Amino acid sequence: MSQTVLYAYPGACSRVTLTALEEAGAPYLDRWIDIRADQQYSPDYIAQNRKAKVPALSVDGKTLTENPAILFYLHQSLPDAGLLPRSGDLFDDARGLSDLAWCASMLHPMVRQIRNPKKWTKGDVSGIAEDGLEKLNKEASFVEKTLSKSTWWYGEQWSIVDVYLYWVFSTAAKGAFNMEDYPALAAHAERVRARPSFQRALARERAAVTDNKLNIDASKL
Repeated sequence: MSQTVLYAYPGACSRVTLTALEEAGAPYLDRWIDIRADQQYSPDYIAQNRKAKVPALSVDGKTLTENPAILFYLHQSLPDAGLLPRSGDLFDDARGLSDLAWCASMLHPMVRQIRNPKKWTKGDVSGIAEDGLEKLNKEASFVEKTLSKSTWWYGEQWSIVDVYLYWVFSTAAKGAFNMEDYPALAAHAERVRARPSFQRALARERAAVTDNKLNIDASKL
């Protein structure tokens, strides 16, 4: 029997991967990497993931990194989970992977600009957060327009992209991003949080805070 291990941190983008595993109902183990204590740089974790970040997914001792790749692997290996749309058309189905890459490589860095601008330079941080906020608001307007016409990103079909979008904008909202400017996005966030798989993922994160004595306010996750 194969063994799947997810390396994660509460509140990080690994929450998306955690939700995907919960949605699929697949058996897995969680391993919590305390990135606030620089545990991602420990020799043991570097041996698993030289990139020193979360998430990482280990399957039978082999490690996969980068959220889009991990989520696409789960989509392919757990086809009944419905993590991404399947139309049978190769080109159309690639849209799911494209949207995951958009979340990870375009939106996610904007969130980092807003929340932690000092990570972007060794010098003056002025203007970095403002630049990220300007860019994210532009993307939020696009997302708002789409979600104002549908329940989920792909119409009436939930997908893991919905959770990734939730993570992006809810995390940015802990900084200068104002979710109240985007009512459809705010309503979408409530729907994501209400989904049972998300609630189970959140429960795992909160338990991890207590069990691992992490320096996080679990009530704010």
